[in-house]
Amino acid sequence: MSAVSSSSSQLQSLALKHGASAVLVGVGGSGMRGLATLLLEAGWSVWGSDQKKLSKSDSLWAKGLQHFESSATPSCSWVVRSAAVSEKDDAVNEAIKGGAKSILYSEFLGEISRIRPVIAIAGSHGKTTCSAWLAYGFRSAGIDIGFLVGDYIPQLGTSASWGDPSLPLIMESCEYARSFHFLNPEQIALINVDAEHPDTYPGGLQEVEEAFKVFLSKLCSGGKIFAGLEAPRKFEKYYSDNWHSCSATDSQQKIGLYGSHNRLNAALVSEIWRDYGLQEPEIDYGLSTFLGASRRLESLGEVVVKNGASLVLVSDYAHHPVEVHATISAAKERWPRHRLLAVMQPHQAQRFHAYRNQFASCLDLADEVVLLDVYRARDPESLDADVRELIPELQQRNPGRCLTHFPDSNSVIEYLHTHVDDGTVVLGLGAGDIHDILCRLR
Repeated sequence: MSAVSSSSSQLQSLALKHGASAVLVGVGGSGMRGLATLLLEAGWSVWGSDQKKLSKSDSLWAKGLQHFESSATPSCSWVVRSAAVSEKDDAVNEAIKGGAKSILYSEFLGEISRIRPVIAIAGSHGKTTCSAWLAYGFRSAGIDIGFLVGDYIPQLGTSASWGDPSLPLIMESCEYARSFHFLNPEQIALINVDAEHPDTYPGGLQEVEEAFKVFLSKLCSGGKIFAGLEAPRKFEKYYSDNWHSCSATDSQQKIGLYGSHNRLNAALVSEIWRDYGLQEPEIDYGLSTFLGASRRLESLGEVVVKNGASLVLVSDYAHHPVEVHATISAAKERWPRHRLLAVMQPHQAQRFHAYRNQFASCLDLADEVVLLDVYRARDPESLDADVRELIPELQQRNPGRCLTHFPDSNSVIEYLHTHVDDGTVVLGLGAGDIHDILCRLR
């Protein structure tokens, strides 16, 4: 039986009265794109809807995605919506009228975890990198493992693949809205636990830790918890029979990614590869040649701007102060002889307020700082946030450093065209539209 027919047979158990079919609302989101890929690989009929329409050249169309039209609603078994989509969304309601069962993306992943063994990759930071790195190492070793990662993996050409259904599925598992509580993983990789998602966890770190504790309890009987070097050891007493502490990689081990945080990630992924039978040469190859997932210190290339300067454009998804600091540190390691200009776009007013005291210090290593206004997402309209609140502390921490604030994208683009020195690395930081802003310079 081929991998395609096997995956179709395996996923067939999720088909309801209208067969192997689904409408995905919010299909342009990174996770939903991956789910669409898995279902299409398995031969499902998949329709997509998104507030931001996919371009005509989007790869999902070539894979078989069909455009959802409310005027011609298909009869489908499922309508799956992302966490950003309301249950009152018009496309969701139209699909329900056509006979579809409504379910959240995270809930549907839970359904998948009950028909196929899952290696769940969890943590407040580093999930996408570790998930992508694991998938890359297995695939490089000739093991057709399945994976569902939260962003595109350039070296694999996709963010998701069902792979060999007799093998586990690597699944990035998110704590936002306690989404990972729907999973029943066979194995868990625990990277770290930090205060994050204040809209979900207003109680801070203690509330986040409690959510992770519940998630760990979902582990299948006999499964392992691979504990990364930053995983809280307080959990070990509850899961001592399943706990597997990772060892640091050899200091001489070459890895393809920069930054001390990625050396910690390397220890975790290599431990899992080793446990699943990869040999040391295969592990060494996976560690040394992986170049990262999309928007993780991703070089967008060099561009010559209006004033004749040649700039190196770099995009990173970092939006939490811990991630911003780690990314800037990694960028300084990668481009040690270049001036580093950090363009930070805080993501969410709630996150900005919750971690306000950390946002100035996380920028210490940047040679120049440009601040963009807070990118609002899922924020109460009554909640104000002004990035200019950071300016006095930033000036105090580094009085001689160039510091600028711009209220709109056109202003920052013009500044980068006219005021930045030749050879500067321009590092865009954020989960909003900062990536698109940088791309407009190319």
